[in-house]
Amino acid sequence: MPSSISHFEAGVRVPSDTRQVPVHQWGRILLVVLAFECALVASWEIFWRHRDFLPGDYEDTPAVWELQRERATAAATVLIGSSRMWEDVNLGTWQQTTGDRPVQLAIAGRNPQPVLADLAADPLFHGLVVCEVTPYLFYVEPEALTTDIMRKGRSQTLSQRAANRIDMLLESQLAFIDNETRLSTLWKRLPLPRRAGTFPVREVPKGHEMHADRDTRMWRRIETDSDYRALFQGLWLFYAGGPQPTLEEQPPSLQTAHPRIQAIVDQAATRVARDVAKIRARGGDVVFVRFPASGPVYWSEARSFPRAWSWEPLLQKTAATGVNFVDYPQLQGYNLPEWSHMSAADAPRFTQALATLVMQAVRSPGAGNCANCAVHRTSEGQSADSSPLRD
Repeated sequence: MPSSISHFEAGVRVPSDTRQVPVHQWGRILLVVLAFECALVASWEIFWRHRDFLPGDYEDTPAVWELQRERATAAATVLIGSSRMWEDVNLGTWQQTTGDRPVQLAIAGRNPQPVLADLAADPLFHGLVVCEVTPYLFYVEPEALTTDIMRKGRSQTLSQRAANRIDMLLESQLAFIDNETRLSTLWKRLPLPRRAGTFPVREVPKGHEMHADRDTRMWRRIETDSDYRALFQGLWLFYAGGPQPTLEEQPPSLQTAHPRIQAIVDQAATRVARDVAKIRARGGDVVFVRFPASGPVYWSEARSFPRAWSWEPLLQKTAATGVNFVDYPQLQGYNLPEWSHMSAADAPRFTQALATLVMQAVRSPGAGNCANCAVHRTSEGQSADSSPLRD
């Protein structure tokens, strides 16, 4: 029987090197397929936009980080640290306050020391580095994890660079292009019963919205969805080691501190001091910042890394200026929905206060250390608990 793919037609043998194409209305078929595809994409886009996903929210990749690192040259102001620096600082407000738009190089959940060392080794850089100090990440988190991100960003091939530009172009227009919307991620998020002897995956879900220049803010769902906010609070409690007593119930001491804290801090401060000296030798400067935290997150950090054995030795060893939120009323009283990061609405007001203090510290080195201020003379626990921090 003849068919559209047969080599025979009406008893005539067709040469084996030819293939007959069936006669159909291919143009109409193409239009139907394209229309169906567009309808599926539009439905998927609408679905995710109704779940607080927005276009212009970019994936933070080593390639995106490297794009900003290339801007960190000459007399630029560079922000480094982890997620608090990344989410709590509003780049537009910093620019309005100081006249200079900073370069955002903070990496969530990572140790910023390799980034500081990289800037110190760059002979073209002689600007201002504002470095966040979140104790565990700054002193204990493996530096290799940060170094790996930097290496991946710099070792891109031409095809990888092109792919990154295409990704960013699509992300600027489509909300559904997000790590949280991938089928692999959705599968991991399913509330399936666990087998006996297994443990839940402790991965931090989406908590931010990031623009093309890595200007980042808290994702609104954390503020509006109590269940989603509780998920983050549960993660921070897990990392803190469980429910935490207040600082009055258990004040910071060497007994509550991280094991070998003095040796760990001294080793880190010695390395950092060399990097600070290199930047200053070229006419730049470095200011360290302790960002707001509240509730169990702050209690855990204050006990594990007491100020007297972590913050103060760092400033003394580096001879750098430090701005610690517990010393300044204008850096307190902000909304930290999950105890660790600032709400998007409060970030501009906080940024204005922080940028002002940092610039004052640069103009008057040592002033930001607040060594003799009234708040500093009280104990760390009293100053934190008496400040108007909101959980």
